[in-house]
Formats: sequence, structure tokens, C-alpha cells
Amino acid sequence: MSGSMAHNVKAYPQWGIKKRKLSIMNKSILEAQNTDLALQPPLRVCSVGGSAFVNQVNCIDWQEGIKQVFDNSIDLVVTDPPYGMAYQSNYRKVKHKSIQNDDNLDWLGDWCKELKRVCKDESHIYVFCSWHNVDIFKQELGAYFQIKNILIWEKNNTGMGDLEGDYAPKYEMVIFCSNGSKKLNGGRDANILKAKRTGNENHPTEKPVNLIRYLIEKSSKKGDLVLDTFAGSFSTAQACKEIGRDFICFEIEPEYCRTAKNLLNGVSVSLF
Repeated sequence: MSGSMAHNVKAYPQWGIKKRKLSIMNKSILEAQNTDLALQPPLRVCSVGGSAFVNQVNCIDWQEGIKQVFDNSIDLVVTDPPYGMAYQSNYRKVKHKSIQNDDNLDWLGDWCKELKRVCKDESHIYVFCSWHNVDIFKQELGAYFQIKNILIWEKNNTGMGDLEGDYAPKYEMVIFCSNGSKKLNGGRDANILKAKRTGNENHPTEKPVNLIRYLIEKSSKKGDLVLDTFAGSFSTAQACKEIGRDFICFEIEPEYCRTAKNLLNGVSVSLF
């Protein structure tokens, strides 16, 4: 941090932004944008979420990015964190690099604490995980949120693994948490969610956009702010853009951020 600097911001009623002085604590944000924030109405740089991170591709580690998200500002979290398994696939035609920070879960407690800080009192949290680590994820998330259910994403085909000595995996888990007593839109659905795998062309653990869109629609309304701290292929951002939600997405790998810019068709990219 290099001190604060003031910046004039125009009024954009459609974004809920009033004309006022905006205090930017991190000068590097302005330098990365390389532009006058007042001339960028697509970016909600104040009053919502707490940063210049809204509705763009943010190439930054979640531990740094989330520091600039306002307290009690997030309506919904949908994210697919590292599973702590050092996952690496060598089977697919497209070979992806190893997922960063996937060799341990030392960060998990601090991450849950930060989610509690930024989430609104009435909000939902969806966290993808596997049977290998579901217990530790439940333990850490349960310290801050109410664990409501374990959703099962049933895939259309099986994954790789021990081809002779084990059963073929065909699902992933999604831990569904509540902060407060928020209700689901449209009432209760079954906790088995069927969606085809993507082929993982853009990321080694890519999630289907239609699956993410379903979760977002069940737990938010238009104009709500959705957080994804491990954006990967930016499926959350794509779903939000399709159905009128705002998003804050963090991804540490520049390669995936560059791919996401093309997928999201014109969304700005910030490399921090």
C-alpha cells in the first residue's frame, strides 16, 4: 500500500453510484487499469463489493484480492477451491499445468474467516469439493456458517483413476451453506444435480456453466453480487453475465485469465 489517493467518479444511477470522491487505497489498481475510472461505467468501482474488481477478470491471488472486498457486501459465494490433492491430469489432449496451492489446505481456515467477513447476513455459499476432503471443508465452514446440505453433481461419464482396483468416480460434492436464514428461490429441489462434464479444455477442473447458473438462480436475484475466489475457467463469471448478476472473481494464473477474457467477450482484465 502506498497511501490513498482521491478520484472523481461520475454518477451512474444504473449502478447505484452517486457522484462523489472515491478513495482508492491501492495505487496499483489505477495503474493496472491505465485509465480514468470515471470513464469506465461498466466497472462498479465503488459502493458495491468494495473495489475495482467487479465485473472483470482479476488475475490476483484470493488472499490479496479479498482484502479489498467490503465487509457484508457479498450476496452469494460459488467457488471451486483447490482440493489439497495436488491434482494433475495427464490423459486429456489439452495438458494443463498443476493447480497452484493444491498440495495442502493450510489456507482453509483463513479463507472461511474472510468469507464470513464479506458475506451479507442473509447469503448462501456453495463450495465444490471431493470425498477426499469433505470432512475438513465441513469442519472449517461449519465454524462460521450453517451447513445445510451436500449436493451431488452427477456427471454424464466417469473420471479417471484406478481402472482395475477401484470404482469409477462419477460425481463431485458441493457443500451448501447458509449465513442467516436465507431461503432458496422457487422452493426445495432434489440435491442430485445432473450436468454434463465440459471436457476441461479451458481448465483442468472446469465446471459446467449451466450447473453454476442453476446454483446462482436458486440463491440470488438480478443485480446481486456473486463472489468466486478460485475462478479457474470463470464459469461463475460467465453464468453471472448471462443472467444479470454482478461478480467478483479472482484467479492466480494469467493463462486462465487471458482465456477468460475471450470467453467473456470484452470484459476487462486486470493483472495485479
